[in-house]
Amino acid sequence: MKHRIRHRHHQPDPIVVLITLLIANAGMTMAQQLSITTEAIKTTPPAIVSLLHAGGMTPSDWITVLTLAYLALQIGLIVPKYLEKLRNWWERIRGDRS
Repeated sequence: MKHRIRHRHHQPDPIVVLITLLIANAGMTMAQQLSITTEAIKTTPPAIVSLLHAGGMTPSDWITVLTLAYLALQIGLIVPKYLEKLRNWWERIRGDRS
């Protein structure tokens, strides 16, 4: 006669498992992130120079283009403010003459 022993399968709390896994992998994950960040920083300057030469433009040309784009954006943001001030001033002058 065979006796079957029933084992109760105790399932651990998922939160405890998650916290345990996070603690176990925390050191390795941080080391990996630091390594990836360090390597990315090392390759950034050559990558930027290579990208700046794309299309036959020198880094100096790209800086000029980006500066002009920045100025255009700034002017585009400032002009509406000054137009509104000019309209208000013009309405005040016209209102004073009436």
